[in-house]
Amino acid sequence: MMVTISDVAKAAGVSVSTVSHVVNGTRFVKPETRARVMAAIERLDYTPSSSAQSLKKNVTHTIGMIVTSSTNPYFAEVVSGVEAALYAAGFNLMLCNSGRDIDRQRSYIRTLKGKRIDGLLVLESVISEEFLALLTACPFPVVLMDNEAPELASVVDDSEQGGYLATRYLIEQGHRDIGCITGPADHYQSRQRYRGFRRALEEAGLEVEPAWVYAGNLEVSGGEAAIQALTAGPRRPTALFAFNDLLALGAIGEATRRGLRVPETLSIIGYDDIEIARLLTPSLTTLSQQTALLCREACRLLTAAIAAKAAVIEHVRIPPQRVIRDSVCGPPTDLH
Repeated sequence: MMVTISDVAKAAGVSVSTVSHVVNGTRFVKPETRARVMAAIERLDYTPSSSAQSLKKNVTHTIGMIVTSSTNPYFAEVVSGVEAALYAAGFNLMLCNSGRDIDRQRSYIRTLKGKRIDGLLVLESVISEEFLALLTACPFPVVLMDNEAPELASVVDDSEQGGYLATRYLIEQGHRDIGCITGPADHYQSRQRYRGFRRALEEAGLEVEPAWVYAGNLEVSGGEAAIQALTAGPRRPTALFAFNDLLALGAIGEATRRGLRVPETLSIIGYDDIEIARLLTPSLTTLSQQTALLCREACRLLTAAIAAKAAVIEHVRIPPQRVIRDSVCGPPTDLH
């Protein structure tokens, strides 16, 4: 049988309201009375109703999170990092996979409002105007984690700098014929990485070769298709910057199937540093988004806004770091 607050009050010889004040800390209770109540709570193993407490305090200690897809290894690592950071701060996480579908996004926001969440994290690289309008109208704080908007707080990887660092590393190894496998044109971080790619080439006095820029789908199949396209022409690059590790994984696999040795005849650098990157053969040189730091900062912004009971519009960029492994070396002297 479930123990109620009335049972505790009877066992302690006090009123129900006194037990409520002890549990919720809403009014001073004499130490000897508090001790009797706490002893009764422990003896009866009473657990206060979290929903009732939430209604009284207007907090639920629950955070919502909308992500494009939690099956992507990078997104899965971010979700895990967020959950750990929130748990340490005393919050639970409700996860929603949107698939970038506005109807699902609208439905999830409606549901999360009904659940009286305290705040919302959004891990979406593509945010439509309609979705942005829904987010800015939310009655709770919102923090973006894979995109930026002036109206909302955000914590993002500095992908333009990351694109620059990746391309610069290829140049430092002696490469001059450099291509890239991008993401979709409306993908925020992909656009940022392409800006960094161009900046590094221009700084080195190199030009972008349009035939060596392939728009992928940020999945393994996109990397495979890129290699098929890039090896079909009369000339191919000696190095590729893949805009995420899944593209790099697909590119390495397809290059190997076509008799191209990585990195001896084709160097490939990725982005994200997902767990499998170090397990590939060859292990993948890549850019780390410092996922743990990104998650901590996003949770810091959100919990600060919740505590302040007001929007905290701050924009944080996390500097990426190069992770040097085995998939990049100097250019081949013979491209046959």
